[in-house]
Amino acid sequence: MKILRRTLFGNPVLRTTARRLSADEIASPQIQELIADMRYTLEYRRYGVGLAAPQIGQPVAVSVIAIKPTPTRPENPHINFVIINPEIIRTYGALMPKWEGCLSFGSGPTLPYAQASRYEKIRVRFLDEQGGLHETDYDGLVAHVLQHEIDHLNGILFVDKVLDPTTYITISEYKKRYLHTTN
Repeated sequence: MKILRRTLFGNPVLRTTARRLSADEIASPQIQELIADMRYTLEYRRYGVGLAAPQIGQPVAVSVIAIKPTPTRPENPHINFVIINPEIIRTYGALMPKWEGCLSFGSGPTLPYAQASRYEKIRVRFLDEQGGLHETDYDGLVAHVLQHEIDHLNGILFVDKVLDPTTYITISEYKKRYLHTTN
């Protein structure tokens, strides 16, 4: 497995709708290797809770979701799965502001953060890495992360979902104000 390089804001692949994959493509050694490398990159580089293929320069509709508890968020669920060709087929309730950032905008203490509009609960239809079809409701943090990653596959960035530009802050300032840490 190898660590994949991030694609940064400004690269056109981040604004392109990712190509949906056929069952044969999903089973191919190339896509299976891509998924393994994405998982490895997400874990090794600690790039956050999700990684979409366009974020590593691949315009295909694949994302890895990897959420786990952290010292500042011990309530986080432990989830690790792949979504291929995902679609949000239902939303519940109103859009709500949710804090988020994106590693396509850089890393470190100056990473931009803001409140993006997200639904608290969604229903998603997707294929897994074996090509199995799933249709599941998700809420809370998982729904939030899925919306962010599915947006990546549709050429949408979190900055497009920020309704109040006065909420922009750096990750270090977010941690000081809202997580009460100095990291």
